[in-house]
Amino acid sequence: MRSGSGEREFMATQRHSCGGSAGRAAHRHAGADQPARRGIDIDAVQTPLGHRRVITEDKPGSPFHGLVSFRLAGTGPRRRVLLVPPLSGHFPLLMRDVVLGLLPDFDVSLMDWTNVRHVPLRYGGFGFDDNIRAIEGAIRDLGPDLSVLALCQGGVPALAATARLAETDAPRAPAALALMAAPIDPLANPTAVVRLIRRFPMAWFRTVPLQRVPRGFAGQGRSVYPAHAQLAALQTYLARQRETGGELARKMARDDGAEPACAPFDDLYTSVMDIEGRHYVENIERVFHARDLARGRLVCGGATVRPEAIAATSLMTIEGARDDIAAPGQTAAALDLCPAIPETRLARLVVPDCGHFGLFHGEPWRSRVLPEVRAFLTRRE
Repeated sequence: MRSGSGEREFMATQRHSCGGSAGRAAHRHAGADQPARRGIDIDAVQTPLGHRRVITEDKPGSPFHGLVSFRLAGTGPRRRVLLVPPLSGHFPLLMRDVVLGLLPDFDVSLMDWTNVRHVPLRYGGFGFDDNIRAIEGAIRDLGPDLSVLALCQGGVPALAATARLAETDAPRAPAALALMAAPIDPLANPTAVVRLIRRFPMAWFRTVPLQRVPRGFAGQGRSVYPAHAQLAALQTYLARQRETGGELARKMARDDGAEPACAPFDDLYTSVMDIEGRHYVENIERVFHARDLARGRLVCGGATVRPEAIAATSLMTIEGARDDIAAPGQTAAALDLCPAIPETRLARLVVPDCGHFGLFHGEPWRSRVLPEVRAFLTRRE
């Protein structure tokens, strides 16, 4: 990846595009027609001590990601949590309810992935190893005694980053890691989504779904899994949910998010980005086809990733009993991969009558998941 004045100018542009209620409204319900980033835009939260103003800091990491941090005005240092959203097509905005839920008790930072449609080709590519290293870098930057919460496809690279730190720089490894609806081992309890992905050979994923970013965008010529294809897949999934009366259909009919007026769930669900083609293919191959982490064969930067090296990090897995994307067992597989963690520092939560999206959005997140996550992240042996 190149560095220099051009890169700094590019990243400054991305910071400017992130915030502001006007920008948020302009891109609401825009589907696949999205900017480089979507701001979380949280101005204040309600706490036991009353309404508190939120201070946001946006720190660029690379043209492919940034780190957005939130803290309450007028508070001293508090325990810190890094949120790792999946790099799977949705904007990190999807985790807005999680940020709101954690802010009364924690300083919260969020990996903010960039819509690569707007990343010029001169910055190179971004693959699965880069994903792991970006998370690892954020953990290092945020310092010791950090907790990490990773969602869905963010779980595998987050666990890998934790394992790498545990083996090479133990003082920087997270104090706690919570994995939510993550396909640590997709075959532990394969869903229709997993079976569909595995039905196609890797040669298909390397050719058919990928397209080049067209003229008119900064990323012109970049190979991507395009946002419009992701949106079509999401609409198909929603149609099936409506046929079966699933959780997603109910959330569309009655938005139970923390702030549905300014962050409607249908906008969070349908706001999608282009995914770097290299990352898309490598994620499919290494997570769903080869199952590298589950089989002890994941390699990053030429070194094998060893979850068995994690000893001082507490580990929690969170699953929805009715999750038809990452079914119970897929995330809990992480517990068996980390035998050096004492039993007293392991936790598993399976939320009854809860699907995929309820784990991190809406009433199930607030009333059933958040209290357990809060207790786990504040516990220290």
